[in-house]
Amino acid sequence: MKFILLVICVMFASCDSTIHFYPDDGVRRSQIRINVDWSDYGKTEPTGMTVMCHHSENGEKVLAIDNNISYVTPYLSAGRHWATVFNLTEDEYNNIGFRGLDSVKTAEVYAPEYRGTMWYTGRGDENSYVAGQPEWLAVDTIMTDHVEYPAEEVKLIGTLHPKNIIFTLHVTLRTTYIGNLRSARGAITGLANGRMIHSDTPNDNSVTVTHLIESDSWSRTRTYEPADIGYVTADVRCFGLPSNHKGLPDENILEFQAMLAEGQKVLKYNIPVGHLIRKGNIPEGMRGDNLDLYLDLWLDPPLPPGGNGNWGFDVWVEDWDEQEDVIIPV
Repeated sequence: MKFILLVICVMFASCDSTIHFYPDDGVRRSQIRINVDWSDYGKTEPTGMTVMCHHSENGEKVLAIDNNISYVTPYLSAGRHWATVFNLTEDEYNNIGFRGLDSVKTAEVYAPEYRGTMWYTGRGDENSYVAGQPEWLAVDTIMTDHVEYPAEEVKLIGTLHPKNIIFTLHVTLRTTYIGNLRSARGAITGLANGRMIHSDTPNDNSVTVTHLIESDSWSRTRTYEPADIGYVTADVRCFGLPSNHKGLPDENILEFQAMLAEGQKVLKYNIPVGHLIRKGNIPEGMRGDNLDLYLDLWLDPPLPPGGNGNWGFDVWVEDWDEQEDVIIPV
């Protein structure tokens, strides 16, 4: 088994190599071509891709893994096929899982449970869990042209246009006395736990995820004197809001922990924000680079006066492990 996996890895790493997986059913097939155009992705072009073809009538699945990201040339049986593409392979993601890939109707990407830092005390229930922030992912699904058998030549039967499906939630928290902030961390609940590939829609809120926003994700800025007003910002990658999100406050809760400048007291905020998350304006034809959500609010109550911070650095993470924090709910 290890030898087979080694051979597959070598093939995938070599130039112009394609790994095809076909059903062992003796069905006659014709070699065809499916082009893949990444110009709508908006991110760095991937180093490889996976293309799945499902027969539109019998569901037969043909899988192609290739480090040539321009096209694949699998052998398909006669008829039309659903063709689906995503960058890289199933096993090359740490915070994205794939399931239901045997059928185009059930194909889904989702956020697996996160097993990393466990400082977050607001544990989920059977309908919510902590997940890691997903890596960039682009997908597309099309219905191909009809495949003939026998084929006299390698015929182009369709072009896939993969687009990014990962959102970025931009969080901005404003407060007075920003200089009294030594470090920060947070978590946000109620985000979609995945996305259906074929319908290009996020999952509903029957199961949601919480994403942690660790200290090294935050940066702070002082904006005005002498009131010492400023803000902290962080970006969170996610699958967006659930498909049946209603914009109610309690659908999303932001937990924000602010360590004060003296290094021991920590203010803990639990803020309903489901009504405050806004979608960004997506320019026509540019969805792949503009899946943005925005959350912008003032801390209430604001940080208390005291301290002046060290403005040569952004908010940093090490302090959380060096002090015995005194958590003060607000």
